[in-house]
Amino acid sequence: MSTLFARVFRQAWATFEHTGAGDAKFASNLNALRRLVDQLTLADIGLEPSLVATETFQQPTKAPCTYVGVFENDRFAMSVFVLRENYTMPLHDHPQMHGLLRVVSGAVQICSYSEIARRDTVEPRAEGGTLRRHVLVVAEPEKIISSAAGDCAVLTPTERNFHEITAIGGPAAFFDILSPPYNTASQPQYYFYRKVPVPRHLAEMEPLGFGGPDKPSAQEDERPRYVLETIPNPEHYYCDTVHYATPEFMYQQAEGGGGGGGRGGV
Repeated sequence: MSTLFARVFRQAWATFEHTGAGDAKFASNLNALRRLVDQLTLADIGLEPSLVATETFQQPTKAPCTYVGVFENDRFAMSVFVLRENYTMPLHDHPQMHGLLRVVSGAVQICSYSEIARRDTVEPRAEGGTLRRHVLVVAEPEKIISSAAGDCAVLTPTERNFHEITAIGGPAAFFDILSPPYNTASQPQYYFYRKVPVPRHLAEMEPLGFGGPDKPSAQEDERPRYVLETIPNPEHYYCDTVHYATPEFMYQQAEGGGGGGGRGGV
């Protein structure tokens, strides 16, 4: 475990104590956190290289994804995901979240989307309704990020918070920080999606003035548009879990920092 990771943890604690998007202090703290996360390695987090070894994923009973729960409280969560070569973590959302994603071994391709508008309907079922959500999105430029220093992906409550992630050139591991975490009273459930092409003339879902004063108008924005439709959890997506040995500095911060207790492991 490195002193750098301790600094990342303490900076995350300070950053997500208050998360006002228009708050200059929050923006400054988030930038400081990103600069630290940009430097992280697998060894800094205290994980073994065997976790990402090709041989590990050749075992017949091995899941295509490994999950390591590093820390979670009511403000933020830290975790590591390890993906088999060429495996794609299905398209999913991060509702109203800030997030940082740092590849700590290998490389991944990230396809991200930003929401324009959505429509929710409830389909009647024998035992309650089922939500069917359609989200009009714009596709952000595809991004390949690797474990090279200074290569971190960022999502916000309104930008790049729908994405799918593919390990390329071998297994890959990425560390992420999400705020607020899933499974809190204030945090909506996450969903998986499939992507459906949408003609440009389907403007009835697109609000007038989309883009804002500093962004291209709907007519000027040439980024591809899609409709994302909710789907059941894909059968191919399941994870093995690996226990994480919680470092002492996390216990000390959780006990002395207030704002809810932390927990490591899975």
